[in-house]
Order: sequence, then C-alpha cells, then structure tokens
Amino acid sequence: MLLCKVNDFAEIFEIKTYYTMKTALRNTFLFTALIVLVFSFTSCYKKQPTIAHITVLTSTPPGPNSPGPEPVGGAEVRLFYGVNADSARIDKLGTTGADGIATFNFNDLYKSGQAGFAVLDIYVGGVVVGIIKIEEETISEETVSI
Repeated sequence: MLLCKVNDFAEIFEIKTYYTMKTALRNTFLFTALIVLVFSFTSCYKKQPTIAHITVLTSTPPGPNSPGPEPVGGAEVRLFYGVNADSARIDKLGTTGADGIATFNFNDLYKSGQAGFAVLDIYVGGVVVGIIKIEEETISEETVSI
C-alpha cells in the first residue's frame, strides 16, 4: 500500500514537472519571439543625406549701375580637410552651376552614430575663401564671395 502511494506520488510529480517544463519552454520561446519582433521594427534606422551647398557670388557692391553680388557659374570649388591641400584627408572637388551653387555629397564618408562630421576649408579658384561646418544628416549651406 505504501509502495502504491509512493508510485502514485512519483507519477504525479513527473506529470507536473513535464507540464511545468513545457509551459516554461513555451513562455521562453514566446518572450524571445516578442523581443526579436520588437527589435526588427525599431532598428530600421534610415540614414539621412549629409550634403553641402556652396554658393559662390561676385564681390561687386550694389550701386546705381550694379545690381550687387551675382552668382558665379562654372567656378571650381574645392572642400578639403588636412594639414595642407596636398595631404588632405577629405578632398572634394565640384563646379558651380549657372545658379552659382556647387553641391557635395558626404554620405560615403559619414557613418551613422558619428557625433559631428567635419569643418572644411573652401577653396575657389585655388584661393581659400572661407570654411564650412558640415552637420551630420543635414544640408549645410555656405555663401562665399570672390
């Protein structure tokens, strides 16, 4: 009789353990699936473009016969960062359009999560005419006169 009760107890204990383990595994699987699902939706960060627009204008003062500064088309604009122009770490070359604007794209150099990007020298026609601070994931603009 005692042996019967022990066997019954052992059998009940095994069944209870089986269902407890099954429930624990199911809950662990569901929790893991939920975490993966949440991170898959929230980690779809899209990097915005990092662009610089340089506007080149003439340095003509406004007067009775002159409308003032006008856009310079076809001007060669160079943005660089380095000790000197020959050993530049960042070196981009562009030409202004008829509207006097040269556009530079820095998406290939900017890495997501990077704090800040660069402060670059602006050369127009081989002469330093200013600097531009390139902000990450925005359109940075600067106007220079020659």
